[in-house]
Amino acid sequence: MGEFLTLLLSYYLCDATAATRPMGTAERAACIETYDEVKTYFVPGFELAPEGSLDRFAQMQAGYVAFKAWEEANAETVEELRATAWARVTGVAG
Repeated sequence: MGEFLTLLLSYYLCDATAATRPMGTAERAACIETYDEVKTYFVPGFELAPEGSLDRFAQMQAGYVAFKAWEEANAETVEELRATAWARVTGVAG
């Protein structure tokens, strides 16, 4: 779970950064990759459909819904990670 929480911190760092300033192309690409990794973590099964396919879209959508359910069930952890991300990006405790 530690690796997953590190991934989530990266996810929330992307959110905090996007909320405070425009991101460069490389940063945006890295954040898109992070967002996809989080959704993929929640995709049932091990085989992802080909990128760009309707099946892949459905898998990623299901992964996002499952991620949001996880966030709701783990609100305290999420709040801690978001506060940490906000503090790192802004230098201000959230």
